[in-house]
Amino acid sequence: MNSKSYLSGIALTALLGWIALFIVIYRLDPYTSAALAVPFFLIALFLALTGSLTLIGFYCRVWFRSGEIYQQHIHIALREGLLISLAVCVALVFQILRILTWWDAILITAAIGLVEIYFSSHD
Repeated sequence: MNSKSYLSGIALTALLGWIALFIVIYRLDPYTSAALAVPFFLIALFLALTGSLTLIGFYCRVWFRSGEIYQQHIHIALREGLLISLAVCVALVFQILRILTWWDAILITAAIGLVEIYFSSHD
């Protein structure tokens, strides 16, 4: 597959994620159906953030490093978008459970940073 088909699939996923997120926010009440609203909210937010951050990361990499292979940019941007989205969703779950503190956020960020360092050292 070429890079345009990857990017269109990622853009479509991001668009569907944002649409699903707005539907969850406007249609589901977390006080009456928390068992349904919270997981749908987190899944939709994860998809929307992953797609959006991947596209932003890809186009920033292409803009700043114009002489490199685009395929590598897509893989790196997707990995970073997934990791950042995972960190946001984990922090939101901690906040929903009322156990998020500032040092938990630092530990989440450090863990995601270490995972990224591990993967980028193998690239």
